[in-house]
Amino acid sequence: MRWSANKIAILVAASLAAGGLRAFDSEAWLKAREAASAEADLLRAAYGEYSGRVSIPAENLTVPIENFPNGAIKSSIFAKQACFFLQEGYIWGKGVTIRQFTREGKVESQVDAEECLVNRETRKAWVEGHAKAYYRNQAEIEGDNVYLDANGEYITIFDHTVMESEGRTLKGKRLDYDRKRGVAMLDGEVVLTGQERGKAYRLDGNKVFAFFQNTNDLRRVVAYEGVKVKSENRSGTADKAVYLRAPNKIVLYSGDTGKAHLEEKGARNNSVDGSRITFWLDAEQVEVVDSEITAETKDVQKYGGFNGK
Repeated sequence: MRWSANKIAILVAASLAAGGLRAFDSEAWLKAREAASAEADLLRAAYGEYSGRVSIPAENLTVPIENFPNGAIKSSIFAKQACFFLQEGYIWGKGVTIRQFTREGKVESQVDAEECLVNRETRKAWVEGHAKAYYRNQAEIEGDNVYLDANGEYITIFDHTVMESEGRTLKGKRLDYDRKRGVAMLDGEVVLTGQERGKAYRLDGNKVFAFFQNTNDLRRVVAYEGVKVKSENRSGTADKAVYLRAPNKIVLYSGDTGKAHLEEKGARNNSVDGSRITFWLDAEQVEVVDSEITAETKDVQKYGGFNGK
């Protein structure tokens, strides 16, 4: 099943409302994502042009990009090798570190990049190759071929994304991370892994929205397309799934392809299908709506028509 941008917008808004979280205009956000992609294409093309014009680069340079009103450095770029294109306003660099500082002069965030082109006026950059972003000295995001918008606090990674959040890891192909709004979108064989009270879990989907508080505090994940979940001896499939960190639970939803499904392997092999299945990652509790249960017993194998909560 393929999800249109409009359908994704409706489903994300509904899942947030169900969880009592703040409103999120995902349709507008997806349009902004398209605009960022267009800007990334332009910067990537500029990188190809200006990197080909580098002849004898300067070495080991640090250049302020922006200052606070009191003159203190707000952001800077260091490069092991650098070349300035003053008329066009670009800085090409290799072995690059881009830092943002607090008013007190402490490093707030940092990006380490193999090679990049920075537009000094717009504070946007294209990274060719690998980059890793830190926030307050904690590794947060890394991947290959990256678009950075320092003013908008927006990052797009086009390949091999890894995103860390307090012991939880998101991996996928492409990432769009809007730090200001605390929203990330991942595409392409996305995997969320983590542990709740020593119990490991894994959630797979081809398209995922992740919602954060306080920059790096993952609170909620909404997954679509080919959803699979695994937790200890339980596994399931669904058209959509929502991970909620605070109550440590995952909710599986049915869709056009049929019922959500959850099965348990152990002393007894049980399974259940329903329109909505909720299970807790740190407990045995399971709640099912419109259930059809299969239980391994000596006599009756299948039960239907039970409506749980």
